[in-house]
Amino acid sequence: MHDTMTETTLQEPATRPDSHDRSHLTAPSGETGLTDVAVNIFAKPFQTALSLLSLLTYSGRHIGRIYLQFEPAGSRYDSVSPYLIADYLRERLGDNCLVFQPEHWIDLEAADPARLGDASYRLGIRYQFAFEHSDAPRLFLMHNDVLVYRDILGALGEAMGEAFAVGELGQCWNCPAGNRAIMEEALGREACAPEGYADFRPSFEELCRIYALARRKGIFARPYDEGFTGIFDTLPWPLPECRINEWACLLNMRATREHTLPFGPALPPGAYRKCGPICLDIGVEWFRAMHSLGLRAKHVPLSRYLKHWVGTGKVTERLYRQAEDNALHLLRRNFPAYLRWLSEKTGQNFGIAEHPYTMRLP
Repeated sequence: MHDTMTETTLQEPATRPDSHDRSHLTAPSGETGLTDVAVNIFAKPFQTALSLLSLLTYSGRHIGRIYLQFEPAGSRYDSVSPYLIADYLRERLGDNCLVFQPEHWIDLEAADPARLGDASYRLGIRYQFAFEHSDAPRLFLMHNDVLVYRDILGALGEAMGEAFAVGELGQCWNCPAGNRAIMEEALGREACAPEGYADFRPSFEELCRIYALARRKGIFARPYDEGFTGIFDTLPWPLPECRINEWACLLNMRATREHTLPFGPALPPGAYRKCGPICLDIGVEWFRAMHSLGLRAKHVPLSRYLKHWVGTGKVTERLYRQAEDNALHLLRRNFPAYLRWLSEKTGQNFGIAEHPYTMRLP
């Protein structure tokens, strides 16, 4: 669950289209070859605005539609509604910005397989509204706490090739296979790394061995090994921490859509799956399912294109406010037009400078 200390119920925006009516849209992205964008939003109004406006600044020419999927809770520390950036974008992009809030909030839990045939429930999975409704050849997933400072969509599009997904691969910092000492002692080989994730394909016994050694040495590893049976005993690779990191990644919809719920059997890229006492992280099960079909992903380091602030939606009040203040500072410097619009809508003064700086590369 998100930190309940920060939660409050949100009111939906006035500009919410019928979630299943596509008759009002402009030319489909599938006809233009453009990339659609999906952003899942929990609170963070200034970080959300910075994420979207910076993406549009550097990669706007590649974008067809933007899908904003709101979780039905926000932060009690916010001075403005997270929905205001949706209103701002819809004023400028019209029907190429779609806003959706699901009837069911699955939160950070595994989806109930028995209910996945119910669209109103299934659409509570992160990014799922966009995944089901986009007709674009590619779909870009993005968190609402990033700063884009180069053309990330252009770079990922060029890198994609035949891959089913491109972006940063794996949460190797949580994985025993990413620990050199563990791998040398247990298997006599080098540590696994994102660039060569397909080169290390352990047997189930080897996978269990590296997790057991991490436990004995007191090296952190999430307790997935308590739930390996029924999942990793039959398919030990990709590993439990292998995934495409969905804070910024590009999906090949033509390669994956037909295999993914509700069009195919695989859990969606925004879904969790239970494994032992916790869940495999978002997209792990989908990543594994795509590999079982013979598809492959590609690792592309993103630090040249984007900064991701980790965990700013579920931390202490001080850190949450600090992240929002930092985003507001960057909005003042780079997107004063949005803050002037926001001032008109809210009656608040956001301290816009007379001569703001332009966006600078790190």
